[in-house]
Order: sequence, then structure tokens, then C-alpha cells
Amino acid sequence: MSLRTFKTVIALVIGGFLIAAIYISVLVVQRQGALRQIGVYNPAWEASQAASEFVRLEHRLSEFERPGSGVDKDEVALRYDILVGRVKMLNEGDFHALLRREPEHQANLQRLETALEAMEPLIQNLEQPGAVQKVIDSLKPFDGSLAQIASTVLIYGSENVQQDQHELIRLHWVFSAIAASLILIGVVLILLLNRHNRLLGRAHEELHVLAHQDALTGLPNRVVLRSEVEQALARLRPNGRTLAVSYLDLDHFKDVNDSFGHETGDELLKAVAERLRACIPASEGQVRNLISRFGGDEFAILQTGIRRPEECAALASRIVEALREPFSVNGQELFIGTSIGIALAQKNMTPSQILKHADMALYHAKADGRGTFRFFEPDMDEQLQARRALEVDLRKAMTSGEFELFYQPQINIQRNEIGGFEALLRWHHPERGLVPPAEFIPVVEDTGLISPLGDWIIEEACKEAATWPGEMHVAVNLSPIQFRNRGLVQSVSNALASSGLSPHRLELEITESVLLQDNEMTVSTLHQLRRLGVRIAMDDFGTGYSSLSYLRSFPFDKIKIDQSFVREMSQRADCLAIVQSVANLGSSLGMPTVAEGIETEDQLRQVQAAGCTDAQGYYFGRPKPARELVHTLAALRHKVQVA
Repeated sequence: MSLRTFKTVIALVIGGFLIAAIYISVLVVQRQGALRQIGVYNPAWEASQAASEFVRLEHRLSEFERPGSGVDKDEVALRYDILVGRVKMLNEGDFHALLRREPEHQANLQRLETALEAMEPLIQNLEQPGAVQKVIDSLKPFDGSLAQIASTVLIYGSENVQQDQHELIRLHWVFSAIAASLILIGVVLILLLNRHNRLLGRAHEELHVLAHQDALTGLPNRVVLRSEVEQALARLRPNGRTLAVSYLDLDHFKDVNDSFGHETGDELLKAVAERLRACIPASEGQVRNLISRFGGDEFAILQTGIRRPEECAALASRIVEALREPFSVNGQELFIGTSIGIALAQKNMTPSQILKHADMALYHAKADGRGTFRFFEPDMDEQLQARRALEVDLRKAMTSGEFELFYQPQINIQRNEIGGFEALLRWHHPERGLVPPAEFIPVVEDTGLISPLGDWIIEEACKEAATWPGEMHVAVNLSPIQFRNRGLVQSVSNALASSGLSPHRLELEITESVLLQDNEMTVSTLHQLRRLGVRIAMDDFGTGYSSLSYLRSFPFDKIKIDQSFVREMSQRADCLAIVQSVANLGSSLGMPTVAEGIETEDQLRQVQAAGCTDAQGYYFGRPKPARELVHTLAALRHKVQVA
């Protein structure tokens, strides 16, 4: 029986008690009513007394006229008054109610009362001749009436007594049945309470387990970890063995949740827990290891009895390698990996401090490219504070208008003209001035600000490009995180509609990392963008592992050759060969190729000779705000020469 069901049963039992109590009260009231009804039967006696008084009055009147009878006027008057009182009693109260079913008797009583009132003067003057006879004559019509009324009342009372006796017997048995039911309910309630106590005991045990164990993976939770860390720190001895806490954060776990759903994510966490159990023994010599799930996709490992940091590093390397292997979950092959932050115990350290140090080390491990581990270093705290300050400033910048778009020209080498501009984000910090994008863009992506900021970039770029002459396009970079936003297509559509820019003049640049997220969903989104009329360019081509396969799975509109190949064309023959191969590939596929990072005239001639159709770089000009743009190559060259 579940606790909810038990509560329902208890509520029903208590409700039964209440209903029974109310009904018993009703029975008591009914019983009292029956007793009151029995009390009403006294009018039968009153009726017989009234009949007797009527006869006595007639008798006294007859005796009053007989000489020597000893009956005087006062005695007759007394009997008269008694009869009047009796008749009034019969015409009022409960007796009157009993006679309602006999209208004839009720009428006789009313007439008798009227006759008695009328003969009062005669009673007061009985000495007058004929007065007694008149009174006797007035009473004659009512001879026997009171006796009949008394008989009727007696019969009626007998019937009611019998009925009320039956009712009392019925109420007695109902009362007894309810009392027995209450006793039975009490027994049931005692049994239920006993059951409830057992359920509570079991629930207490389950809660104890839940309070110390992660419900999903079965690993100890953060409560256990913190308690164990506290006890281990208390046992530390100078120059003895020490302890370490390692934080694990699964790389790209959010991508799995977003792409395959939380159910697959939960199954993946279970698989990770099993793999951690397999690669982390409970003990290694004098070293003891405790694995716990800290929450979300974070795990923690407590190592006690270690002598050297190398022992922690060896375990961390083993974990990184183990989690780098693919996971098979619900028929899907998933790749994640992990980043690890390690903190070693120091003198007089509290559990909160060592956990905080492990968290800082984890953050730096993720910043170093993920799939690695880092030990805590003292300067990490300062860096973390600077990072948090930067996050606060970025959130303020979103609402304070501190962001601005700069534009770098893209030159069509074949037509010798400006084909368009690439939009690049710049941040004007109120105190630090212009903050380098490489410093704040990763923070924007990590904090989730990239989605609203990305929408603003697309909107601003479209609005500005709509004012450019001819068919000049604007290129906008899409972050991998921004690309996961299911509202991306709608944002692009809204930006085009509000600005009036022709869709083919908007070019969205994506890198291979975007395509690595979820190939099926990504390709679907790309096709939706293409249906809007937007052009799609593959940025940093050649730096990934699967660029050629992506060109086959999706028809891109442009290929951008990464600047790392362009800059070393003069020194390295392989870089020149790569540029030539990509240019030839683009030509055969009907795709323009853009050489990035052109800084010298020699580089321009080489990419031109290699077959590239477009070029971009500082040779043609650095990124400028919209107000400083020129739209012809001649004006651009003049501006560069003057600068």
C-alpha cells in the first residue's frame, strides 16, 4: 500500500467516525423526541378529569336545589371554575394538537368553552329563580362529550405509545449497531496505524538511502562526499598521507540532452557511473577512492591515503581515457569525454575550501580545451574572480548598448571589387575600452548570452547591409551554441523581414564544430535556412577531420580557407598545395573560395594564382564600424594608403 493510499484510507475512517458521531447525535435527539411524545400522553388523564369535573358540576347543581343537601353557592361556583380551567387546558397546548385529527371533538370543546363563559352570570346568581335550571339545560347538550373525548385521547395515546415503543426499540438497535461499528472501525484504525508505523519505518529507511545515495546512478551523493571529506581532513597528520578531491564534468553532455532527449542523457549518466566504477578501484594499496555524483553531469572522487600528486594524475589520466571511448546508449553511439579538476588538501583546510579549489581547477581544465585535467593553483582564484567580473560586465553590456559591429571587406579577386563585408562583434567596455573578442566570446558562449546576442548581431548586420549599394552581401558567423537554438531559423527570417534585405545577400558562416553536434538535425536546419534564400559558407575549411564529407552531405555556397594555410604558403609547400587543392575543389563543385588572412601583396598573388575567387585580410583593410565603410575598391585602397 502506498503512503497516498494509506492516507486516503485513514481519511475515510476518520470520515466514518465523524458521520457515525453525527448520526449518534441525531439518534439521541430522536430518542429524546420519542420520550417527549410519551410525556404528551398525560392529556388522556386531563380529559378524564375534565369529564369528571363536568359530572361533579351537574351533581352539585342538582344538589343545590334540594333542601338540606348541604351544597351551597360557593361550592357550585368552585366546581364551575375548576371545569372552566379544565376545558381551557383541553383547548390549548399538546392536547389541542392531539384533537386536530378529530375536528368534531375540537368543535364540541370550543362550544363548551363558549357555553361556560355564557353561564358565568347565572353561576354568580344561582339564588334567582330558574337560574340553576338554565345552567343545567345549558350543560345537557354536552353530556357524554367529554367522556367521548377522554376515550378518544386514551385510544390515540395508546396507539402512540405502541408506535413510540417500536421506535425506541428500533433506535436502540440502530444505536447498538453504530456502537458496534465504531468499535470495529476503531480496531481497523488501530491496524491501519500499525501499518502506517511500518510504512513510516520503511520510508525512513528509504529516505536515509536517498539522502546518501544518488537516485539515478546509485553512487554516493554530495552529502556523503562532504561528510567523508570532513572526516578525512580531521584525520590528517603533519607529514603523513594526504587526500585529494577531483571534480569531473562531462564534455558535450548538454549536446546529448539537447539532441537525443533527457531519457538518453539519464541512461548515459548511468553508463558513465558504471565505467567509473570499473576503472576506479575502491582501494589501491593504502589509497582509498570514493566515487560520488555531485549533480547534473558532475561527478567527484575523494582519494585518501595518497603520498604524491602523481597518484592523482595517474587516476585522472585513466578516467579521461576511459570516458573518451564511445558509449552505446539506446542504439546510439555517443562520444563525450571529461574534464577534471584536482585539489590537494592543505593545512587547516575546510571541506568547502577544498571543494571550491577542485571546482576552480575543473574550470581551467575546461578552458584548456576539455578532455584533460588540471591541478589547483593559487592564482586560479584570482582568475576566477576576474572571469566572474567579466560575466557581470557582459550582462550589463547587453542592456547598455556597449556592443557594436565592425565590418571587414571581402574582395572578389576575379571582378576586382568589394563583394561584401564580414560582420565582427566588438565590445566597448566603459573602463577597459575595446575588449578583444577572443577574451569575451568564450564567456558569452559559456554563459548562454550568445543566443540573444547572436540574434542582435544578425538583426543589426541585416539592417546595415540593406543600406549598401548593389548586391553586396554581409557575412555573419554562427556559434555552435547559437546554432543549437531551435529558434535560429525564425530569428533569421525576422531579421530579413524587418530590414528588407534580400535573403541571398545574407551569408551565414559555420565551422565544422557546428556540424559535429548532430548531423541530422544540423543538416535539416541548414536546409531550412537555404529555403529562406540565405547563403551558407563553411568557415576555416581544412582544419577539421571531416570537411570533405560535409561538403558531400550539404551543398555549401562558399568555402573559406583557414588563414593558417594562407600565412605559411611562402614557407611551406604543403600549405600552398592545400590552398590550391581547396581552390580546385571549390571550382569543380561550383563554389567560390575565400582565402582568409591576406596581409601582403605576395600572398594575394599566390591565392590568385592558386585559383581562389575571393580574398579577405588586413591587406585590404582592418574591420571598421559601419559609419567608416567605403563601398568601392578604389576608395578602400586610397583609405588604406592614407592610413
